[in-house]
Amino acid sequence: MLVAALQLGPASPTIAETAKRIVSLIDKAAEAGVKLGVLPELALTPYFAAEIHDDLSAYVDVGENVKALDTIAKRAAKHGMALVVPYAEQTNAGLFNSMAFFSDEGTVSGTFRKMHIPGEVEPKPDQKMTILEKRYFAAGDLGFGVYDVGPVKMGGLICYDRRFPEAYRSLSINGADVIAVGYNTPVMAGSTLGQARRASELAMTAGAYFTGTSVIAAGKAGKENGTRFIGRSAVIGSDGSIIARAKTNGDEVVTGELDLERQGKIRERWGFGRNRRPADYVMREPA
Repeated sequence: MLVAALQLGPASPTIAETAKRIVSLIDKAAEAGVKLGVLPELALTPYFAAEIHDDLSAYVDVGENVKALDTIAKRAAKHGMALVVPYAEQTNAGLFNSMAFFSDEGTVSGTFRKMHIPGEVEPKPDQKMTILEKRYFAAGDLGFGVYDVGPVKMGGLICYDRRFPEAYRSLSINGADVIAVGYNTPVMAGSTLGQARRASELAMTAGAYFTGTSVIAAGKAGKENGTRFIGRSAVIGSDGSIIARAKTNGDEVVTGELDLERQGKIRERWGFGRNRRPADYVMREPA
């Protein structure tokens, strides 16, 4: 099955303009024969969670988000393509850093809400940039769901979630054939672009390897509001190998072919499901 990470460069000024770029990427992916695509974290907006905002309406307006998601989902469905679209989900219960799963028929199969919320509530005065997701986003309340999108059953992780091995294991236990990862990862002070990219790839290839589950990873690329984002979107096989990797720092369709039959054989050989010892995975003194 041909899949794609739909990498995005810096966001356009409005949700509607960014949505047009996403539609263009969907069309390019469809021309190549892609049947499953994944977009980066907060795909419809800039990464707004590193600054203080008195008004978030430009990023979380429900009407604009619904309109954009509908346009994007319909275009993907026109091509028979399942799609994963992360966005800022405003609800009565709070604001969530979310990921919508659309089937290849354009219907919503499910939603994932970022579980692990990084950063601070207030900026650190000694740092040029502080991640402020704790200021804006509520922690996910839907667990590690797995959804049938037509071609496969999928679960998702958003940015910081991909640093937690338990997240990949939870999705694989819940029946995920493929894990979608969307991220907006900046190059932080004290790090380099190469180091940040290496850390990201290490987390995701390891997650694929120790669960025998393919990963489609889509990131923001380029420089947005003066901050460099790592990009380096990728398609990762169930053995942890990188099948395809982004070549640019902007909008790009990163395609790779997943062999789900081989994935099944890898899982059978490694036997994670039948040989796990969940009762013993705790810190305790030996008897």
